[in-house]
Parts: sequence; structure tokens; C-alpha cells
Amino acid sequence: MDIRELTYITAIAEEGSLSAAGKRLKVSQPTLSVFLSKLENSLGVDLFFREKKRLVPTPAGNIYLNAARKIISVHDQTYQAIHHLTHELTESINVGATPLRGSIMIAQIFPTFSKRFPDVKINIVESYMQELWNNLRERRVSFALAAYADGGHSDFDFINISIEELVLAVPKFHRLAHLASPSQEKLTSVDIRDFSDTPFVLLAPATTVRIVSDNIFSRAGMQPTVVFETNNLLVLSNMIRQGAGAGLLPRSSMVPDADDVVYFSLYPKYYLNLGIVIPKGTILTEAEQYLIYMIIKKDMANPLYLPSLNPLARSILEKFDEKGGTL
Repeated sequence: MDIRELTYITAIAEEGSLSAAGKRLKVSQPTLSVFLSKLENSLGVDLFFREKKRLVPTPAGNIYLNAARKIISVHDQTYQAIHHLTHELTESINVGATPLRGSIMIAQIFPTFSKRFPDVKINIVESYMQELWNNLRERRVSFALAAYADGGHSDFDFINISIEELVLAVPKFHRLAHLASPSQEKLTSVDIRDFSDTPFVLLAPATTVRIVSDNIFSRAGMQPTVVFETNNLLVLSNMIRQGAGAGLLPRSSMVPDADDVVYFSLYPKYYLNLGIVIPKGTILTEAEQYLIYMIIKKDMANPLYLPSLNPLARSILEKFDEKGGTL
């Protein structure tokens, strides 16, 4: 089953230019230009239009791309299934991950990872942060996707990737809600002390967000009234929206266009560290390094995260970028 031309068209759409797609595919730009011209002529429609020097799919282009991606997906699944019938898995990677961010991340990058390492099995070990640390100490996982307050610990090595802002979420009826910016892209900054008379709903003790939250309250000289605690960010967000109290959340947990909650940035700002945690002294296999590389690339593409790469992260990124690693 030859899907080469389908990979050409999807690469053009994803990269936004013939030159970038050619570099990714290791195909010359003139070759892609001729390919696209012939395809559009055979279909009788334009598949892309140019917008600010970027190729953007037309409505017909989106139809063609959706079909191309489905065919590529079927192709990959078919060949992987056949491969697994005739080959034994040679390596297993146990990845510690939280039920929300970590599991979603692995699910998104697994198909691409499996193309490069078809004989490697990934096991996701889901847990909240306290158990995640224990799994690392007991080496029940190879590494863990984690949010952490401090990237220094005698038991672990940290591959720092990004930082994420912690924001204050407040029910829409709160007396200070009118101060919030109408845009979630640029939040109004507030002093947490202005909310000292407000009940709070918080993540449970020992979670990373709670550790940072307690630090915020301590620095502000506050002892907040805590009316509810949970391990689950989704539950916390829903409790705030139902009016139970204010709460501190990662920026990625904000609900777009919500009409029952507003969000503030804190002054000064506080951040969570996002990255990979591995037991101290662990020597990562090639497959583990490539999986981490893909996680780094995925996080760097998230507009809600700010890059914060440490030397360990940069070394893995440079290694596979040089080899033409792509998502």
C-alpha cells in the first residue's frame, strides 16, 4: 500500500510551506511543487491558498486532507497489527502519569512513537502525584510526566521542559469579579490578599498545585478558609464554577468562554515546573529517550506553557533533531 503522496499533502498542510515540508520529508521543494500542481489539476480545484506566506487548506483541501489522514491511519494500524503478529515486543516502558495531562499526552504521541519503535510496548501507570513519587522511588516506572514545585531532589533527576502559570479562579458573582479582563489571553493581575475574606476550594495536600498554593498564602501572610479539597483538577474547577469558593489552578485548566467563572493572574506570578522525572542515576534506553523527545516537542508546542529547558532536556532535543525526529 503506497501512501507516499498522502504523506506529502499532510506534511504540506502541517508545515504550511513547501520548503518546510520538503525539509521534513527529505524531498526537494520543486518535487513537491510539481506534485501539488499535478494533484490540483487532476482534481480540478485548489487545495491550498496563501495567507501571509503560509499555505492554508481550502474547503476542498480540508476534505482531501481528512480522507488522507484516515487512510494513513488505517495503513499504520494495519501494518502495526501485522508486525505485532510476527514480532515479539523487545522492550517495555512503564510511564508514570497523572490521569489527566499525562495519559492524554501519551495517547497523542503513541502512534508516531510506534512507527519508530514498533517492538516497544508503553504501559501507562496512572496515579496522583504522591503515589507518582513513590512509584519513581520504587522504580515501578521508568520515568514520570510530572508537575513539580522544585526541580532539585536527591532521589531524582529532572528534565525540565516548561513552566505553567498558576491562576486564580473566582465565581462570576464574587464582589471583585468585575475587575477581571474579558480576554483570557491577558488576565488582570491581582494581589491574593484582596481575597483574604473569600472561602477557597483547593487541591489536596501533597499535590504540586497545593504545595505552590500554600507557599502563595504563606508569603501573603494569609490563612485561607478552605471549604473543600480534592485530588482532581476537573472536580476542583467544577466546584469553583458552582460557586463553592475561589481556587488556584494551572492556566491550562481555564474553561474557555465560561460564563460562571472569571480568572486572574497573581502579582507576583507563580509557576509550576513541567517535565520528566527519573530516578537518580537512571540510564535511559534509546526508545525512552525518543519518547521523552516527543513529549518535549509536544509541550513546546503548547501556547499555554513557557519554555524552560534545562541541559538534560536540550541534549535530548538536539540529539533527535539532528536525526530528523518529528511529531
